[in-house]
Amino acid sequence: MAKKQRTDADRRVRQCERLGRLLQMLHLIMGKGRWDANTLAAELGCSKRTVYRLLQTLSMAGVPWFFDEACRSYRVRPGFRFSGLDGQLVKQQREVDPGPLSLAAKQLLVDGEKFIDSLRTFCEQLNGTKADS
Repeated sequence: MAKKQRTDADRRVRQCERLGRLLQMLHLIMGKGRWDANTLAAELGCSKRTVYRLLQTLSMAGVPWFFDEACRSYRVRPGFRFSGLDGQLVKQQREVDPGPLSLAAKQLLVDGEKFIDSLRTFCEQLNGTKADS
C-alpha cells in the first residue's frame, strides 16, 4: 500500500507544530512548577512517548535537562544559556581564515542569529500569553 503523500505546506505545518511544542516544553521545564512526563504530556497535548522524544531532541541540542528526584520533575540546569546568544558565534567566525565554505558558514551564522531572535520573540509572546491567562 502506498504511503500518503503530504504537501510541502502540510510538512511545514507539522514541523512548526513540533518546534512550537519543543519550545513550549523547554519553557515549562526552565520555569517553575512540577513537570513530570504525565503533566508535560497533558500540558502539551501529546503522549508520554512524544515527551520522551522531545527530551531526546533537547539533549541533542545541548540542553542540560535532568530529572530532579527531590521534586519528581524535569528541570534544566540553573544558569543554562545557548551558546551564541551573545554573539559569540559571530565573533568566532570572524577569526576563522576564509575557505571554500566560508560564505556558506557566514550565511548559516546569519540565519542562526535570525532564528535565535525569532525564538526570543516567540518566548516573550509565550510568556505574555501565560501571564494574560
